[in-house]
Amino acid sequence: MVREFEKGYKIGVNCMYKMMILDLDGTLLNDYKKVSKENVELIKRAYKEKGVISVIATGRPLGYANEICRMYGNCFANYIIACNGAIIKNSETNQYIHKVTFTNEEVLNLRNIFLEEKADYMMLYTDEQAITETRNGKGLDNSGVSVSQKKTKVENIENVIKNNSNLIKLLCLISGDTLVLEKIIKKINTLEGIDSSVVCTYLYKSEENTYESKYIDIVKNGCTKKNAIYTLADKLRIKQEEIIVMGDGGNDISMFECAGLKIAMANAEKYLKEKADFITASNNDNGVAKAIRKFIFCEE
Repeated sequence: MVREFEKGYKIGVNCMYKMMILDLDGTLLNDYKKVSKENVELIKRAYKEKGVISVIATGRPLGYANEICRMYGNCFANYIIACNGAIIKNSETNQYIHKVTFTNEEVLNLRNIFLEEKADYMMLYTDEQAITETRNGKGLDNSGVSVSQKKTKVENIENVIKNNSNLIKLLCLISGDTLVLEKIIKKINTLEGIDSSVVCTYLYKSEENTYESKYIDIVKNGCTKKNAIYTLADKLRIKQEEIIVMGDGGNDISMFECAGLKIAMANAEKYLKEKADFITASNNDNGVAKAIRKFIFCEE
């Protein structure tokens, strides 16, 4: 006996878990921003043998997540949660299930806060593009925007903001003292209808260098990975206890509230590990694949 879901997904009733939510940076992606062969193979096996669908849930824009899916095949089903839950899209039908945008005034107010606190730079996301504004003479070579994500650099982002009605998420990033970000978070918390993440760590490696930055994500109130997962699970008629989530950082903490099994990576932030049911190997040591072996296939 099987249970049928939208688009023909068939989930065996004897399989405890039916949906696996995977963060990208620091979780599914290693520090070189690649998905390991072992991770891909186990994700495909989980769907083929157990019917467990895998969904990317990322703070990145939709275009980036689409590119990951294109590069590594259809093992990630056809649903993507992007921009920290501001977007849920069925990539097969090209239809939005959920999409929330800022007003232009809201983004201008946020930019003023960044300028007041002299943040290094900000990144503004539409659904497909990242637009960056350099501050304090800082370059963007270490931002780690990889794959084929479209990125536009501007010296003054104000005109872009005033003429764009598709502004979904902001990212404020510094390469130094996190106190700047903590001040920004306090100011954002006084704004109505705006949410910010805790301070997160971004790590990116090239063949020659390793870059580490601190950042915060800013979205409209209610746009969280948690709420997006609830929306998608309800659409697919999947219960909370049938969901596995895996993450490593601050914008993943809300996901833990809507999962039957909460898994943190070995490289995860301390506060996330404290809330996890299980800590798997790091993102550089096939942690996703090892968790799938343990909990989907009961293989040690």
